[in-house]
Amino acid sequence: MRQFSKNTFESLVADTQFIRWAKGEQVEDSQKWEEWKMNHSDKTREFDEACKAVRMFSFATPAISDLEVDYLKQKAFDRSRKQRNTSGRGVWMRRLSRVAAVLFIPLLLFTTWTLLDKKQLESTYTSLVENKMDEEISVVAPIGTRTIVDLPDGSKVWLNAGSQLTYPPIFANSGRTVHLEGEAFFEVSKDETPFNVENFGPTIKVYGTEFNVNAYEEEEVVTVALVEGSVSLAKSGGELFLEPGEVSFFDKSSETIHVERKNLERFLCWREGRFIFRKAPLNSILRVLQRQYNVEFELANPQLGSHPYNATFQNESLEQIFQLLELSAPIQFDYTKGYLSKEGAYVKGKVRIK
Repeated sequence: MRQFSKNTFESLVADTQFIRWAKGEQVEDSQKWEEWKMNHSDKTREFDEACKAVRMFSFATPAISDLEVDYLKQKAFDRSRKQRNTSGRGVWMRRLSRVAAVLFIPLLLFTTWTLLDKKQLESTYTSLVENKMDEEISVVAPIGTRTIVDLPDGSKVWLNAGSQLTYPPIFANSGRTVHLEGEAFFEVSKDETPFNVENFGPTIKVYGTEFNVNAYEEEEVVTVALVEGSVSLAKSGGELFLEPGEVSFFDKSSETIHVERKNLERFLCWREGRFIFRKAPLNSILRVLQRQYNVEFELANPQLGSHPYNATFQNESLEQIFQLLELSAPIQFDYTKGYLSKEGAYVKGKVRIK
């Protein structure tokens, strides 16, 4: 029998998109994961075990009575006594520890009552905390995709294409700190423990709130758009506080910040697949399209990149976007679509603008 691939199993349960699909929250991804399973026919066992593990750690009912808890605990203890001599028990213990290190949801303790008795659970939990506290988790939204991250404190983060969020599996009492490269929308759970977002601009200190951060490495400006609550930006000599409806613009080259009151729609609409540009140079639009559609752009004349555009795109294909842009400026697009090479590698599409 083929040996079980631990790396494949752990890779799947560390994939946020896979987790959300396996939990039934992203049914639109079903075709994607069915194709993955077909293309990795030798990894069917690992795929099925990963699905089982994710669903086991996902308890959907948020409210449950004490009577129900006592009943389920007793039922779990009865089952654990019957299974105490089962040969596969040790294997599942090891796998559950690895999955828990990735998912680590607040309901972890209750969910595992169905497999472990109390002493075994406490031992597994203690070992998990001791071994994983110093390891960080990095979640990436690949080019052309968006994903959602559930943080250990219950906060939720939407990641835009080409972005990465890094955070510890457990937040320490001294503070909750995450590191962002790219764009993300945050819904931060209120807590006395400080929440900080490190990025390519000033560190953002959060006081329980909703806000958007655009901090791609290749962009010249880092923006923070505050929807509600309160945030501050670290600056020499103190903090610069934002009010709801305000947007901060940090210029990387001059290291200066200015704040404006704006209509926040164009800073937030990317979560719905919409993109709004107002007097935006073509170069900045192309960088957004490059991240969203996984293509490479080439300007026949570099001066074309400074041409300003007003445009709104909503789930259009790349070809439709080209048609809209050609209507508003004397430019043409030559588009070579991406393809799979004979070796099975994906070759990006290329667009030449003249």
